[in-house]
Amino acid sequence: MHLKAAAYIRCFTDMTLYNDCDEQTNANVLWKKTGFMFENKNAVNIVSFFRKIVRLRYCNDSSMVEHLNAFQGLIKQTMSLEVPLADEVLALLLLGSLLENWETLVVTLSNTRPQGKQLSLEAVKSTC
Repeated sequence: MHLKAAAYIRCFTDMTLYNDCDEQTNANVLWKKTGFMFENKNAVNIVSFFRKIVRLRYCNDSSMVEHLNAFQGLIKQTMSLEVPLADEVLALLLLGSLLENWETLVVTLSNTRPQGKQLSLEAVKSTC
């Protein structure tokens, strides 16, 4: 039973952590070990989450709700690492994850914001 569970856990383990979990056969130990690695607030984890956020791209095959949920999930994980991100940076990351055919929305949002005001994540989410 432990071998099947451990193999299943390894299927969803990031390749950067795979070497640390490769030889573990006890599912309970493996689960605790990978949990500790993900909860650990080190630079590798923080960089990993930022890479995931920056690489997130909207696909025409999926709905905008699915994309927003994926984006929000990554942001929540980053916030759990206690990394402060300004609201405008989050809004810009979300706009940056859209495809080129959404460029009209990006230009419209940037041109319609009041002078001296920052772009907010809620404003971007409400227009998507």
